[in-house]
Amino acid sequence: MSGGAERIMKRPTIRDVAAAAGVSKSLVSMVYSREDGVSPERRERVLAAAQKLGFTPNQWARSLASGSGNFIGILVVDLHNLIYTEVADLARRALLERGQQTFMAAAIISERKGKKFVEKSTIQALLDLRPNGIIVVGDLPEESALASIPETVPIVKTIATLRKKDRAVSIRSDDKEAMSLVVRHLKVRGHKKIQYIGPTDGAVSDERLAAFKLAMEDQGLTPKVSTCERTEAAANSAAKAALAEKNPPTALVFFNDVLAVGAQQAVADHVAAGKPFVAVTGFDNTYLSELSQISLTTIEPEKEAIALKAAELITDPELVASMAGQEILMVPRLIVRKSTDSSL
Repeated sequence: MSGGAERIMKRPTIRDVAAAAGVSKSLVSMVYSREDGVSPERRERVLAAAQKLGFTPNQWARSLASGSGNFIGILVVDLHNLIYTEVADLARRALLERGQQTFMAAAIISERKGKKFVEKSTIQALLDLRPNGIIVVGDLPEESALASIPETVPIVKTIATLRKKDRAVSIRSDDKEAMSLVVRHLKVRGHKKIQYIGPTDGAVSDERLAAFKLAMEDQGLTPKVSTCERTEAAANSAAKAALAEKNPPTALVFFNDVLAVGAQQAVADHVAAGKPFVAVTGFDNTYLSELSQISLTTIEPEKEAIALKAAELITDPELVASMAGQEILMVPRLIVRKSTDSSL
């Protein structure tokens, strides 16, 4: 390829715009970083030169050069978890409405000697861009990687519990209220043999299980529990095992929607074999639960309210600092569909 062709293909820089407009590089930078400080005539000249050259500003390069980025980092713990991706997208939209740019990253979680941990490179790559704050969406298996985040960078956690000496603010649904809604709903429909199925691999899963047990005891019922991994296949196997018992449950309460959906085939097979209707509930009210062929009774954890509150807090560092170590619990709602009421 000739030297001329290389020059044509080269991406124009801020220096090229400055030369074409006959101004300094710092003035071009001011045009793209602030609304004032540049005369209308010079601003128009810079923008015209940039358009002619095909120049667009690189905000990440500017953040590295200036030492501070004008954006919020959103760290998604698990891209396969539907509620995490939904809350992350809602937070992104809420921040955009506030004029705040975002950069999303997915946590890299590895396993060593049976224990899961977060790769520190996940956090460092985000910190290298110098965000104004970080929203963590989801429950991390451990938090040593977060220790590298400077005290000057506020942290807001969503759909996650706080750990000891945690300086973040956490926003999540009130699991005790959620499980109370689920169990009371099932009891009113005549269910007494209610079994919970879910993982025990983190603070949120442990707390949700404890909330189920408490809700059952409050209703004078005996809680029964089966554990499974966070996969549809694992939930299906756990449901089959539960329904194959001599005195099977008449209702199954799952840790989240994904597990409940995974178990619905086992429940359908059970009913097709001439057995009684088995009620199924999920948690998170993800888009899957609304599909007509699934129609899952579930808990709405107020995802939008969580995202809006996260956006409000992360753009107010002083407020986050004053609330360090506090949890904000949203009041959940029960969404009733066909999986617990076949008459719908």
